[in-house]
Amino acid sequence: MTTTGSALTGSVPSETDLRQRLGVPLDAVQVMVVTESSHWDPDWLLTSRQYFRFCVRRTLDRAIAELLLEPRRVFSLECAFFPDMYWERCPQQRSIFRQLVNEGRLRFTGSGVTTPDTLLPEDECLLRDLLIGQEWLRSRGMNQEPRTLYLPDSFGHSPGIPSLLSAAGVPYAAICRIDGMRFPAAEWESAANFPRPGTSAAKLTAEKTADFIWCGPDGSEVLTHWHAYGYGHGDLIASGGLSRVLGLPAAWPDRREHRVATRIEGYIEELSRLARTPYLLLAIGSDFVRPIPRLVELLDRFNQATYERQGVWVVNAGLDDYLDLVAHHRAALPTLRLDPNPYWMGFYASRPGLKRACRDLSRHLVAADNERARNLVAPGGPTSPSLPASGETAAWWTAVTSNHHDFITGTAPDRVTNGEQWPWLRAALASPPGGATTGDRFAGVAITRCDANDRRSDSLPSFTREGSVVQVTTKWLTAVFDEARGGTLVSLEDAAGNELLAAPSLELVSYMESGGLWRMGSEFWGGRFAVADRSIHHPARITVSCRDEGAHLTVLGALDNRETQVSVELSAHHPNIVVTTSIEAPDRRTVTLSIHQRSSISSLLMHQPGGVVTRPLQRWYEPTFWPLHSFAAALQDAAQAAAGLVFAAAVPTALHATVAGLVEIVVARTATKEVAFGFVPVLAPARGHERGTQITDIALRWLEHADQAALIEAGRALQSCVDRTAGRPEPRWIARVDDCLVEVIAVKPAHRGDGIVVRLRNWGAGGVPRTTALALADELGVEIRRAWLADSNERNLAALPIRNGAVHLEIDRYLTTVRLQWQREQTVRDGRRIRADPAQQSSAAE
Repeated sequence: MTTTGSALTGSVPSETDLRQRLGVPLDAVQVMVVTESSHWDPDWLLTSRQYFRFCVRRTLDRAIAELLLEPRRVFSLECAFFPDMYWERCPQQRSIFRQLVNEGRLRFTGSGVTTPDTLLPEDECLLRDLLIGQEWLRSRGMNQEPRTLYLPDSFGHSPGIPSLLSAAGVPYAAICRIDGMRFPAAEWESAANFPRPGTSAAKLTAEKTADFIWCGPDGSEVLTHWHAYGYGHGDLIASGGLSRVLGLPAAWPDRREHRVATRIEGYIEELSRLARTPYLLLAIGSDFVRPIPRLVELLDRFNQATYERQGVWVVNAGLDDYLDLVAHHRAALPTLRLDPNPYWMGFYASRPGLKRACRDLSRHLVAADNERARNLVAPGGPTSPSLPASGETAAWWTAVTSNHHDFITGTAPDRVTNGEQWPWLRAALASPPGGATTGDRFAGVAITRCDANDRRSDSLPSFTREGSVVQVTTKWLTAVFDEARGGTLVSLEDAAGNELLAAPSLELVSYMESGGLWRMGSEFWGGRFAVADRSIHHPARITVSCRDEGAHLTVLGALDNRETQVSVELSAHHPNIVVTTSIEAPDRRTVTLSIHQRSSISSLLMHQPGGVVTRPLQRWYEPTFWPLHSFAAALQDAAQAAAGLVFAAAVPTALHATVAGLVEIVVARTATKEVAFGFVPVLAPARGHERGTQITDIALRWLEHADQAALIEAGRALQSCVDRTAGRPEPRWIARVDDCLVEVIAVKPAHRGDGIVVRLRNWGAGGVPRTTALALADELGVEIRRAWLADSNERNLAALPIRNGAVHLEIDRYLTTVRLQWQREQTVRDGRRIRADPAQQSSAAE
């Protein structure tokens, strides 16, 4: 058996050919495709080593044995993380593992190293995840190129997933946890209360479909399946009991013909409620479940007994097989701009220190890749790419593993976070590629200005003090702080004298909550989320220093009987305000930084992986917190994109806004475990604590009457500013573009094929296509010889024209990948300029 379709051409065999290959009768009225896998979290309740020893190795051994027993059987693997451990620790199984993968019977449902969270990591780290997993397969002689992104257990999903998958050349996706759905055993509430009104689950239920065309912010589309009944819906197809999760003794085998038939008929009835095509998808694959013995035999028995009477055929196959079949009925499916959030909200801000380290590592590795590319291209460089150093390979593996939905999310228990995740991150950061040390992690990077329009100020900042009140004046802003009111910002005027605040701001608010690592206490029945303390109730001490760059204030205050520190920078060169909070939050506390702007708020414009989206202030939860990935803007009028406050964060966190103009950004969170009614535990077995000081950097700016392009530009400038504060400067890119709405986000030696790969981000995506010129930096002394449009898995798509030493390309998508080859100038000999051409290798990756 071989995989179907082509990731490069997007071609899919005819429906007739697909049915014949799968052994499905051509006259079958309905077909239920049964996909079998086992969801393996690398580091959730146990460490990856423990999971491998207790569960994964035995499961893979059994899966291989079952595949050899039943030649028509398919068992799916979600990602490369545990297969890599199996490959290294079970060398005697390599040959049969490779054979089964190349036959398409061990079927990868994604090319990544992990099944990632897509709300918190950065674009490049998510794309690199897919590339590194694909290269893991290729480098070991396995020719599968997965055409799906399978995200069964992520807690909500970026609305930009279609844009990311378009960039990667992946046509299909499958998701499970979306806002408003009921997930088995996660709630104490009645199932009758689901789906929640006004949510994505309610929308798909109203459309009567689990399959849809998901349209991203830039117009990219991906055929998507939603597991409405959970990703282990069919786990008990041949068992009695409650669950087969984790191999716990909560189920027993029950292969009796009438019992299996009853269960299959029940699945068909449920799935048919959300089917617009003749095809149904039954997922077997909860956490660490073992393969069902002789599954194909059970399905054959059902078909023989019921097909002539019911006309429904049941077949074991892969997720991509199912989506290939559904693709022939694309016209019957709705096209939706889906934002499946918030599903759960607490993990947006859990374990901020871990989130900071994940982002630091990925930024550092991207910068190091740029320097490797510089060394390859520059005069005197090698004539062909060198293999990445082992330290770099290991560091990137750690970086993409940190994308996992129980890693960067902060939802693993203390013993796993402290025993495995932190050691991985520290090792990767302490031993960076190229021999750099921790102290010069960002060698080869440039400190960028906070704003492209910054100018030196003619007037120096100054301050006055009168009693408890401190006033700071810059060319751009006049800010008044009051020690008697917790050191809060009680007034803020712009250069024209307009008051920007409706109430004291930069106030710390502590919430007592009964939530945990995944959820806030306001998210579940019987939970608690209520104000416990406010910094404005405690006097503070303010110190001020003024210098050419601006004014710096340090506010020492109190909250929850603990000392807090808020540092405020007001620049002399632009109207940005940078706030750094240092807080030690006690258990069961979430602390926000509140800003009360004078203008009202209608909606939020937010950057997420895959694009920029507009979100309502509330969706089901009260209050509704949204993931603040990098930058966002509070819109007064969504139709005209008129803005009040624009803000950016150095580390992913959560924010909440109200119509009255209040914005709250979570700056510290220590929530241990979900508890309902004060004592009833909710099914969320991971328990965690965040000891020590939590540091959060936030940048703010007020704008008026700005369109979306201006808001995005302000957000980008603020992001640069706050990243600089966090010690994260921008690389000195060796490639440049001539469009201010297009930026370089990565340059690297190619993993696949020759040359270097440049990744571009188009902030103007979703509108008219933009024509952009891409060139290499002048100081390199090289000329681009050939160029190809590619996907992020580095498969060439089309040759690109080169004029005057630059690549000219038209882009209308959020992310674009270009492969470059070059000619290098050498010395002048006998009056002639000699060029060395390092690209004498074969021209392209296929």
